Amino acid sequence: MISLPPRRQYGLSLVELLIAMALGLLLTVGALQMMLSSQNIFRTTDTLSRIQENGRFSLNFLSKSIRMAGYNSREDENTNGIAFWNGACGASNPCTSNGAGSASDQIAIVLDPSNNSDCLGNDVGDNNVIVNVFSIADLDNDQISSLYCRGFNISTNTWYSNAQPLVDGVENMQVLYGVSDPLANNVITNYISADGVTTWGDIGAVRISLLINNGQAIGSGDRVTRTFNLLDAPTITATDKHSRHAFSTTITINNIIYQSGDSNQ
Repeated sequence: MISLPPRRQYGLSLVELLIAMALGLLLTVGALQMMLSSQNIFRTTDTLSRIQENGRFSLNFLSKSIRMAGYNSREDENTNGIAFWNGACGASNPCTSNGAGSASDQIAIVLDPSNNSDCLGNDVGDNNVIVNVFSIADLDNDQISSLYCRGFNISTNTWYSNAQPLVDGVENMQVLYGVSDPLANNVITNYISADGVTTWGDIGAVRISLLINNGQAIGSGDRVTRTFNLLDAPTITATDKHSRHAFSTTITINNIIYQSGDSNQ
C-alpha cells in the first residue's frame, strides 16, 4: 500500500485577506445605509403623521366650538346674543383680539353650554352664559407652543380654571370674521380681522388658519428656511429643523347667522 504524503495547509494570503475585509466592509456600509434610510423614512412618516393628527384634531375641536357660538345666549343681558365676546376677560381686553403682526389671534366664544361645562370640563352650573377662550401659548416654557383653552364667567368676571393645553405643536392661529348682510339673506360679504369688526352681531362665519408642527421641542429634519402665509397675517418665516403644515377651514355660526340685524354690540 502506497501512502501519500500529507497535503500542506496554506493560510490566506495578504491579498485575499484584504479583499475579504473590503467585501465585508462594503456589506457593512450597505447595511448601515439601509438602516439609516429606514430610520429617516420612519422619522419623516412619524413627523408627518403627528402634524396631520394635531392639525385635524385642532381644526375639529375649534370648528365644533365655533359652531356652538351664541348657543342659548340670545337673551343674556351681558352678551345681547353675540357669538364672540369683545369685552374684557381678566387682563385680556378685548378678549377676542387680533395679534400684532404675525402673532397669533385669540378667539372668545360665547355660549350657554348644554352640558353645563366649559371647554376644559369645569362645571359652570345651569343656564350660565360663559366664554371659552382659545389662544396659542407656551405656558409650560418647554419650547412647544400649544392650543390653549379656558372658561370665563362674564357675570363674575372670573376664570373657571387656569388655561390648559389641548393640542401640542400649534404654533400660530389666525382668525377672520365673516360679516353677514341682514338685508341680503345674511350672505357673508367679506372677512375681516377682530380689530376691524364694528358690529359683532353681524358676524355669521369664521375663517381660521393654523400652523402646525409635530409637537416636539427639537426638530428632526434638515435645517431649512420655510415661509407660510396664514390668512391676512404677514408672511411667517422659520429657519430650523421643524416640519410644518398650514391647515385652514371656514365655519358657519349656526346660532347667529339667522339672528343678525337685531343684536348689536
